Amino acid sequence: MNRRTIVLLGLAATIGFAGLWHGPLGAGERLASDVETTARRTLDYYELPMIQAKLQRGPLSRRLILSGPADDFQRSELVRMLDETPGVLEVRWDPASLPQETGAAR
Repeated sequence: MNRRTIVLLGLAATIGFAGLWHGPLGAGERLASDVETTARRTLDYYELPMIQAKLQRGPLSRRLILSGPADDFQRSELVRMLDETPGVLEVRWDPASLPQETGAAR
């Protein structure tokens, strides 16, 4: 086998395993569900029922997207706290989700 064939076989195997991981084996969806459940428990503990936390999908990533009414302090602290959730690489606020002060000023 030449080097090109080996690289193409490795690439095909990687794509195949990734497809199985996110598809029929369902490990990607289990990870998303576990992370979102943990985030929801944290938000409920701090009595923030209006804040939503969802892992970015399409493709599935470890980026947690927050949305809902929150002031600047809540926004920065939630990013800090939820960034420590196992399985989360990054936490961001949905750009369409306005800070509480901005929404109230209209």
